[in-house]
Amino acid sequence: LEFRLVLFRSFAPGDAVLAGVSGGLDSVALLHLLLRLADRFSLTLGIAHLNHGLRGDASDRDARFVAELASSLDLPLHADRRDVPRLRREWRLSTEEAARRARYEFFEETAVRHRYTKVALGHHADDNAELVLMNLLRGSGPLGLSGIPPAREGRYVRPLLDLSRPRLLRFLEENGIPW
Repeated sequence: LEFRLVLFRSFAPGDAVLAGVSGGLDSVALLHLLLRLADRFSLTLGIAHLNHGLRGDASDRDARFVAELASSLDLPLHADRRDVPRLRREWRLSTEEAARRARYEFFEETAVRHRYTKVALGHHADDNAELVLMNLLRGSGPLGLSGIPPAREGRYVRPLLDLSRPRLLRFLEENGIPW
């Protein structure tokens, strides 16, 4: 029920939704919640996974897990790898900001190329609280204290912002879903 209300605000019937899936708890829960509601809202789903190349074998294991997940769910997988350490130097950004930029470039390229109308991301209530606290400590103004927007640029949506990480973990555990 909680998710259905958020989903209703995030998507229009018939949307083609590209789910950003890292293999972690948040994004896997997002994907499975989208799957449960796809028929009811006439959503077409696909999976996007970007290997940032930052964690060696662990990054490669995540990529394999997401590929196996996409195959088991019979969903299209759009996967790529970006050399974030090189991009960090080239763009003169922190590693975190270079990874974020590379990820959004990948999502945008994939959405445009494959005609996805929305990109769903797994940010949740705990991520939002953490961002607000970090911004508060930095001395941010009202915009920084507003947190993560539920939608951005008409394409990017974060339907889990009302749900906590423990609630998402409980959903995965109750349904025997690995992540």
